[in-house]
Amino acid sequence: MQRKNIFQLCRPVRGLFFLFYLLFVSCNGDVKEVGEEENDSADTIVNNIDIKLSDFSSDDEDEQVRGDSVLEVVNDIENLIKFDNPWKKKEGDDSTWAALDYDDSNWEIFNKDSARSVNSQGSVKWFRMRFPGDSTLTGVPLALYIRQFGSAADVYLDGKFLKSYGKVGHDKASEQAEFSVNPKPYAIVFTDRKDHVFALRYSDFNKASAKASGYNIGSSFNLSVKNLNDEIVEISDPSQYIPFAFFAAIFLTLAVLHFIMFIFYRQRITNLYYSLYCLGIFLITYYTYYIITSTDYASITALSKTARIIAPVLVIPLVAMLHNIFYRKFLKIFWFLLILYVVSLVGIFLNSTEVSTVGVVLLFFIAVIEIIRVIIKSLRKRKDGAWIFAMVILLAPALGILSSFLPEEIMLFGIKTEVNTGAIVLCSFVLGLPFSMTLYLARDFARISKKLNVQLIEITELSEKTIQQEKEKKHILENQKSELELKVVERTQEVYQQKEVIELKNREITASLVYAKRIQSAILPDIRLIYKTLDQSFILYIPKDIVSGDFYGFAQKNDKVIIAAADCTGHGVSGAFMSMIGTSLLNHVINERNITKPSVILDELNQEVITTLKQKESESNDGMDISICAFDLKNNTVEYAGANRPLWLVRNNELIHFRPDKFPIGGLQIEHIDKFKNHEISLQKDDTIYLFSDGYADQFGGDRGKKMMVKRFKNTVLSIQNKTMEEQGQYLKAFFEEWKSNNEQVDDVLVIGIRI
Repeated sequence: MQRKNIFQLCRPVRGLFFLFYLLFVSCNGDVKEVGEEENDSADTIVNNIDIKLSDFSSDDEDEQVRGDSVLEVVNDIENLIKFDNPWKKKEGDDSTWAALDYDDSNWEIFNKDSARSVNSQGSVKWFRMRFPGDSTLTGVPLALYIRQFGSAADVYLDGKFLKSYGKVGHDKASEQAEFSVNPKPYAIVFTDRKDHVFALRYSDFNKASAKASGYNIGSSFNLSVKNLNDEIVEISDPSQYIPFAFFAAIFLTLAVLHFIMFIFYRQRITNLYYSLYCLGIFLITYYTYYIITSTDYASITALSKTARIIAPVLVIPLVAMLHNIFYRKFLKIFWFLLILYVVSLVGIFLNSTEVSTVGVVLLFFIAVIEIIRVIIKSLRKRKDGAWIFAMVILLAPALGILSSFLPEEIMLFGIKTEVNTGAIVLCSFVLGLPFSMTLYLARDFARISKKLNVQLIEITELSEKTIQQEKEKKHILENQKSELELKVVERTQEVYQQKEVIELKNREITASLVYAKRIQSAILPDIRLIYKTLDQSFILYIPKDIVSGDFYGFAQKNDKVIIAAADCTGHGVSGAFMSMIGTSLLNHVINERNITKPSVILDELNQEVITTLKQKESESNDGMDISICAFDLKNNTVEYAGANRPLWLVRNNELIHFRPDKFPIGGLQIEHIDKFKNHEISLQKDDTIYLFSDGYADQFGGDRGKKMMVKRFKNTVLSIQNKTMEEQGQYLKAFFEEWKSNNEQVDDVLVIGIRI
């Protein structure tokens, strides 16, 4: 049985290796510098038939070696021919240079040291190499492979044209570059000559342009010769792409399945995050397949950029999923990862490879650390399900350690296979999370099923008990119908009697409330005195119940006219009691203590409420919101202070909003030490001032039964500025009743309007 390398048996791993190399190594422009020992290792792997992109680029070429050697390992070149002679290179383009007997003795010998001094911006050049013939290969059908990564070449053997790979051009526009990770073989046969010559007409304008844009993909081309029959067998074997179909089918199915589960059960948002992760794996698998099977350099270049946008989908949903499972919220590190993702996207769209690379690399590094941290911390705290996700961390190293004890080769399904620990670790890491998540969801589903079974048993028992009770009731009804009818009559009489008692109590309560309303009305300032003092004014006062938690205040003191609009905690009886206390305390502060400055009035009123209700010693949190104005009609000014209630000033059809202090009188704010702010406003003729509680704007109604809101209230006030104040009050009342319609009034309503 033919021996196969692990990369040939696991093409997804090979392709993923290429894709992640394109994302995180080539996009950085220059690979990290390695020591001389690593360079020597690279030279051991790469035979002298290899031509590198570093030979035609202007950056520090020592830093390219690592990338080239990595690609050479993936390419896995196994030549049947040993190439001992070096390549020779000449800039320019001449078809005679392909001839077998052409004298290339004056051509530059191509080697690593001389290539570093070349500063190429893309060019057409020829390569030639002589190598001795192998009699054992004479007349044997062989397969010629040439792998290219963004360049074009015409290949000649012994002066005869073999095949064009892409289209060699004299500039980027005319050149048709190829990118071939897994090229198709081209059949050749060696003659019995003692010496042979490979000649390549080569152009690299697209590759040089990609290098200038920050892409370093490594080797320009690799030429190898293999056994044609073996290669035909391998190519014709459809099983080589089964891993791709397997990976793609699994993750696409999981993505669709969990997205559907999320659609029908939104509370389980973990399904959405897991669906995004599986979708990312599916797309990466597709990209890998495309890179291996395609030769279109332009589309692969665009694909690598797209993959860098999608790659973070592999880790960001994982972090979100673990945060949701173990913390029920997003931690700050998740938002930091999103910021890094946005930064990398900005770098990609602005063609800043440094920014995009640093952003993506940091994102992956921090995300992996966070995933490990969350799992370890959850294990330490013994959170439910943490041991399942621990397999993500433990499965890969466990299989890696186990594979290290296996022999270098094992028989797998009759095929002698090399044991590659790196590939095993990579596959287990990729498949570890889906396996863990599937196990977690399966366990969760089993728990739900078990819980549903228990509930079903309880419901069944309850149903049987209910049926038995119904049977007993039926038996009682059948045997004691007359007795029950008598009891029904008695119960009906009791209900009528209770109804009469309730109606009597209701009439008594209503009468008490009506009397309380009279008392409350008597305590409130005489509205006729207000209209006499402020002839251009109105007060719209609509209690929710018979008595109200809103009240208005009025006083004339020291040549000032003071008016206030207050909204006490609650409404109905409780609000009315609070409003009467507030009215009494407000009169005491203004009339007995001779305080007329609004901010000081509110400060003193706050202390009086706290003291009167003993709020520091009890759990009482009653209070009020209030806005208060002191008019100086001689100087045409007004002072304003507010506790959670604003003042609106309409001047020249423009509404000016004076904001209140954001704390109430009394209530939960008994510990606050801030003083109320006093606003002094110069008035002009026809200025209109409005004070109000929140009941008007909070009313539900309209066509859709929605809240009126402050914005609609403002627009209504602005629309009636051409009316007198009396007409404004009537209009606002009619508009409120029309808006409320058949809806219940939600709160007491108080609106005061004054025109200067």
